Formats: sequence, C-alpha cells, structure tokens
Amino acid sequence: MPSARRIDWIDAAKGVCILAVVLYHFNQMVLQQIDFGQTAIPTLWNLGITALKPLRMPLFFLISGFLASRSITGRGWGQIRSSRVANLLWVYVLWVGLYWLFTESIIEPLDVDIVGAGAHPETLMGMVIQLISADTGLWYLYALVLYFVACKLIQHTSSPAVISIGLGVVMHLISSLWLPPSLWNISTLLNYLFFFAIGCHCQPLIVRHYTQGNPVRFLITAVLTLIALGITWKLGSMEAPGIKLVLALLMVSTTIDLFALLTQRFKMALLCDIGRRTLPIYVIHKLLIFALVAVMPEVLYVEGAFENGILAVTPLAMTLLIGALCLLAHRALNRGPGRVLFTMPHTFRRVAYRTGLLHPAH
Repeated sequence: MPSARRIDWIDAAKGVCILAVVLYHFNQMVLQQIDFGQTAIPTLWNLGITALKPLRMPLFFLISGFLASRSITGRGWGQIRSSRVANLLWVYVLWVGLYWLFTESIIEPLDVDIVGAGAHPETLMGMVIQLISADTGLWYLYALVLYFVACKLIQHTSSPAVISIGLGVVMHLISSLWLPPSLWNISTLLNYLFFFAIGCHCQPLIVRHYTQGNPVRFLITAVLTLIALGITWKLGSMEAPGIKLVLALLMVSTTIDLFALLTQRFKMALLCDIGRRTLPIYVIHKLLIFALVAVMPEVLYVEGAFENGILAVTPLAMTLLIGALCLLAHRALNRGPGRVLFTMPHTFRRVAYRTGLLHPAH
C-alpha cells in the first residue's frame, strides 16, 4: 500500500492536473478569443498550454487508475458498484443536465458564442445521444466509468495487465490513425485507457520506483522531454501516432518524479487539498468560465507595459480564482439536499439494492 508521502504525491499531482484543466479551458474559451493586437503574451500562454497537452489528461487518468487499482484487482462487483460506477454515472448525467439548463436559460437568450462549449442539443433524445457518445464537456467522468468497467471485466482473464495495456495501445492507435477530428469525443474515449490501465496494473511498480523520486531519472526524462517537444513542434508531429504516446510517457514520468521529490522536501498542503477535491472543480469550473465569456474581453483589453504585465499573470490568477470559487461553491452546496449534486442519493441506492444492481452491504 502507498505510504503517506506517496499519497501526498498523488494529491499534489492531481491538484496540478485539475488546475491545468481549468487553465486550458480559460485559455481556449476566453484568452484566445480576444484580439490583443501585437501583444505576444496570449500567444506565449497558448504555446505553453499546448505543450502540456501530452501530460494533462494522461497523468490524470494514470492517477485515477492508480487509485482504482485495489477496487479493480481485489474487490468484487458488489463492493464497488455504488461507490465507483453508480456514483460517477449519477454525477455525470446530473451535471450534463445542469449544463444544458444553464445554456438553455442563460447562454442561449444572451446569444453568447462560447468556443469549445460543444453543441447544444434541442431535444431530450439529443442529450441522451450526447451522454452516451461522450460529446459533452464532462466526458472525463464517463471515460472513468468505461475504463473502470473494462479493466474490471478484463481482470478475470489470464493476463489482465497485458490485455488491458495492450488494448489501450490499440485503441490509441485507432484513434490517431483512422478517426477524423469531427469525432473528437470517440477519439478522446479511445486515447486514455492506456494510461488508466498502466496506473491500475503497474501500481506496485510505480510505488516501488517512484515513491522517493529519482533525481537522476528526473533530469534525464526532463531533458528528453524538452528535446522531444522541440523536435515534434518543429516537425509538427505532436499528434502523430506513437509519438504522442512516447511524449506523454516521458512527461508523466518526469512529473511523477518532480512531485515525489517536492513532497519529500516541502509541505504542499494547499495543492494536496485541491487534489483531494478535484470533482467539484471539474464539474463547476466551466459554468464559471461561461459566465466570464461575456465580460472578460472588456476587462482584458490592454495598453502599455503595466497592463501587459497584468495580462501575463491573468491566466494563472484566473485559474486559481476559478478553482477557489468552485471549492467555495462546493462547500455551500454540499450540505442537506445539495449533497445530491455530488453524491448519488440514498433513495436511488435503495431502489438499486432492491433490484439487485448494488450489493446491500455497500
């Protein structure tokens, strides 16, 4: 079992992952939609955020697989259906519906164009299709359910680790080689099983080799990452099959070592606390960004060196602010009836128990 320090590494890395997701969406929906003229700062931010693409979701899914390993490899279906599968599906479906209501009642009447918000279904059947095909901004929750179920089913085979990781590689190559950009949702679901499976089935290896961090390995993989980023950027091949996978593995290894080393030397309580509460940030942050889209162009209009200095720190500052507001909203909402926003209600669980979908002991 991972040590307390290892848990600190996990939480700190998860905290960085969720903040990177918020930063990405703020950049995509707000910063890159404003014409700043000759100001290079938004372009530099976009370059940096794009460079993190091979790391952001692969590391997030690897950690998710790591944390789910015990449930997948050592527990029965009845013990985990309520806590893992049912609750994630509940939150996914509920919040997709809330986003639909928010868009229908506020965004559509204001006629605000939000880049990256996705298509807005006009019918209930359209929403169901979006839910099933993961054509939503909350696709990560749905992917977690699918990966968890897939790895749990494969666990009953003779070589679950080989089959799960191998299937992840095949799915990644299918996504990269044959799926058009218009099917981004299906491509996204295929891309990340590989990392979830590694986190799940290589948990002992990760604990054994990365618990304390390795400075030499960190320096080597960091240098290789920088070289690989430079080459792929120059050749425009970051999305090429295989290359994206290797680059992601290098960046994930570098980041794991970085946080393993940092958590040995520093108390990273705030970042760890964020990492323990990624769910509310994930489901709430886009609603706040949607609200910002209408006002940020006027706020971010810049002239002069001082204003450019403010613009340079704005993406990071806004990321931290949005994260803090999400956690405050969670604290306010996650009490009384509001708990159903983040946890499957007991009434539904009792129905599931009676129908045999969940094990009554759990």
